[in-house]
Order: sequence, then structure tokens, then C-alpha cells
Amino acid sequence: MQHLIQRFRRPDACSVALEGVWAYWNRTLGAVVVDTPDPSVNVLANGWLLYQTLSGRVWGRTGFYQSGGAYGFRDQLQDVMALVHAEPALTREHLLRAAARQFREGDAQHWWHPPSGRGVRTRFSDDFLWLPYATCRYVACIADTGVLDEPIPFLDGRPVKPEEEAYYDLPNRSDESATLYQHCVRAIERGLKFGEHGLPLIGCGDWNDGMNRVGFLGRGESVWLAFFLYDVLTQFAKLARARHDPAFADRCLAQARQLQQNIEQHGWDGQWYRRAYFDDGEPLGSQGNPECQIDSLPQSWSVMSGAGDPSRSGRRWTPWTGASSAATPG
Repeated sequence: MQHLIQRFRRPDACSVALEGVWAYWNRTLGAVVVDTPDPSVNVLANGWLLYQTLSGRVWGRTGFYQSGGAYGFRDQLQDVMALVHAEPALTREHLLRAAARQFREGDAQHWWHPPSGRGVRTRFSDDFLWLPYATCRYVACIADTGVLDEPIPFLDGRPVKPEEEAYYDLPNRSDESATLYQHCVRAIERGLKFGEHGLPLIGCGDWNDGMNRVGFLGRGESVWLAFFLYDVLTQFAKLARARHDPAFADRCLAQARQLQQNIEQHGWDGQWYRRAYFDDGEPLGSQGNPECQIDSLPQSWSVMSGAGDPSRSGRRWTPWTGASSAATPG
């Protein structure tokens, strides 16, 4: 407090502070400049979106319909990926923060409130996989391999019961610690749980929290998660090989190849990729469904992950006719 009093007693203190704020945001928001023919896109891309990500999502931890001030395991990992060029130190800091909210079993708190760490442990199937995904992105962009050696403790808590979707508690800090690299390995190993179609179990939801009843009984599978897991596996295999861990790199690639085959065999609905399978084996995101006949996520990630068959991923679907056709360039 005394420091602030002394600092702002000077007549020019306010103007100096304001100039510092301007300088910070000009430097941070100017790290990446996008130039498109659309002025509105330029306004969004060259300042507004990154400003909202940092000030609202990372510092304020708030947003539409989500103003609780908690850290979301997947949410803020996605947010800091947008800062990898503008504020890489914040990205690094949050990778370690998120890893510290991982349980020894490999799953993580879905969200938690600082400083106590009280939060929710769930059976969501994608949360913990965002840790290796964001770590790969950070290391690829910044070449900071030292972050992989940072030691971080795990959490201790009781597992979620089969009849539970989640529970709220204050977990203990485990006596066991591991490097960030090992945290990522444990997350991937946790994600290698598959159903009868060889697709990842959806648990009480994947990236879409609203699909919490698709696999509530523990047998439902997610096609989108299959694409995402494929992406995680192929990216992390490169990181593992560079770290001289060829055994795990080979394991990742073998799992990715098998997953790709299972996607094409059981994820394709004839005109587009399905979204999921319910506990009873019924498909979701299928032509036979009265609702959610098609979902954007598996279609988009079939391209983004590189796992989809190009001849299938490139098909264009016309919603008002229900027909699909091959997309043409341009």
C-alpha cells in the first residue's frame, strides 16, 4: 500500500500509468496482425478477440452464461492457446496450473475455484486430453522443451462412482509428483478407453456438455472425440520422439492408426460422420435421427485432425434437402 501511495503522489503518475497500459495493449494485441478484405474481420482479429480472451477469459474467468470466476480445465487451456504468440509466458504458466489439477488416475477437475481448489470431478471424456493438446501447441510454437521437465504434484480424491455424473469437493494434494510430460502421458493413457465400436467412451459428455446422457451408463461412444484423440496422439507422438521416448511415440501412432480405421468403419453414416453412439448402441448424428441428424463437430474435426477420409470430409451437405455432394474447390 505504501508503495502505491508513493507511486501515485507524483503529479504525472496517472498519465504515466495510462501510457503504460496503452503500450502494453499495443504490444500484446499487435503481436499478430491479420489483413483481410473485410474490415469487420480485421477489427475482430486485430485486437478485440485477443483482448477479450486475455481480459475476460483468462483474468476475469467470465463469459456469456459462465460468470462464476472458476477455471475450466478445457476452457482456459483453449484460451491460452490463443496467447501463444502474444503472451507465451501466460500460456506456459497456465499449462503448469492446469496440470496441478490432474488426479493421479489421469482425469482432471472439470472446473475449480482458486485459491481453495474446490471444484468438480466428473466423467467427462475430453477435459484431460486438452493438456497434451495445448502442451504440443506451446512447445511447437515456442520451442520451450524445458516446460516438459517442470515437476507438478497430482491431486488425490475418490473416483466418481458409476451411478454419479460428478461430485463437488476439495481434493487433497498428492504426495506423488511428475513432470509435465508425464502428466500428459497419463492423460493420454486415461483417454484410451473404447467401446464396442472401438471409439472412445463419451462418459458424461465430451466437448458438448449437453450430451451428458449419451453415455451415462458407461457404454456410449463419441465420434468427435475419436477425431480429437487422433489429433492428440499424432501430435504427441512427434513430441515423444523428440524427447527420446520412441516406445510411447510408437504406441501413440499405433493407437491413432487403429482409431482411424474404426472411425471410417463405424463413424461414417453414408453421407456424413456420425456424432456419437448411445449406451444402447443407437447412433446420434445419423440420417435416421429426428433431431441432430448432423453435427458440425465431427465434420470439422475430420478435416482439422487429418483423420477423415478426404473424399468423405470434402462432401458438402445441403440441410434443406438432406443430400450431400462432393465439394468443389473455391
